[in-house]
Amino acid sequence: MAGLLNIVPRYLPRYGMAPEWARATRPLVLVYMGIAFAVTIIFKADVDAQGGAYATGVLVLMTSAAIAVTLAMHRKGENWPVFLLISVVFAYTTLLNIHERPEGIKIASFFIVTIVITSLVSRVWRSTELRVDRVELDDLARDFLRDAGRGTIRIIANRRDRGDGQEYQTKEQEKRGDNHIPPGEPILFFEVTPGDASEFSGTLHIRGERVDGYRVLRSQSPAVPNAIAAFLLYLRDETGKLPHVYFGWSEGNPLSYLLRYIAFGEGDTAPVTHEVLRQAEKDPARRPIVHVGG
Repeated sequence: MAGLLNIVPRYLPRYGMAPEWARATRPLVLVYMGIAFAVTIIFKADVDAQGGAYATGVLVLMTSAAIAVTLAMHRKGENWPVFLLISVVFAYTTLLNIHERPEGIKIASFFIVTIVITSLVSRVWRSTELRVDRVELDDLARDFLRDAGRGTIRIIANRRDRGDGQEYQTKEQEKRGDNHIPPGEPILFFEVTPGDASEFSGTLHIRGERVDGYRVLRSQSPAVPNAIAAFLLYLRDETGKLPHVYFGWSEGNPLSYLLRYIAFGEGDTAPVTHEVLRQAEKDPARRPIVHVGG
């Protein structure tokens, strides 16, 4: 049980699967005390009854370690059959203990199910947080933003396909026509490639590139809408101006986009970006402006 509970402060907050207070020591001590009292009451403070749960936990731990060592030795091509035999012995002992004293697997299953359910709920509940600790730009990206800050800042969110000049020309014509952007107004393209969706937050690294005369900002993030929202707020704070961002409508089932966003960090980007901005900035007058058309 202690091994399961250690998952909370060490791993789950990193993946957004636990509230931020789980990092604090004192609240966790109170939670652990509550669990300890609950277990004591359930087993009626019977040391023999609790011994079965303890034995099951230790045996599962030793069995998993033996299997891990067996796999590691097999990859190295060393004397792995001996470790396989040890793993089989531990596995047999564990199953026998579970059969004779099932209370251990019962309480372990309860904690496993509880942690999984609460982790999923936390991940979904926190999915519209900003999820970016800080924004870092390379020199060319800073030059692009310095030039853009002289007028109205207009960002076209683009999902890169070929990444050539023809793609950006077509996208620019579409967005200027759909949103009535004046022909002389400069624009920037912003592209976010989905990264490791298991990571909840981190630093947003943005690099600038020139493609056939078009100015393109590229980055990678676990969640595309959150990265765009964080970048827009960064632009507002750095330039003192409200940036405009332009999206196209996504074709498809909104529910499937929602599930894709929760699982993989991408989906119907425009409404999610707006929602992240709404939660991050409560004052509508200071909120970056989101345009959707086409």
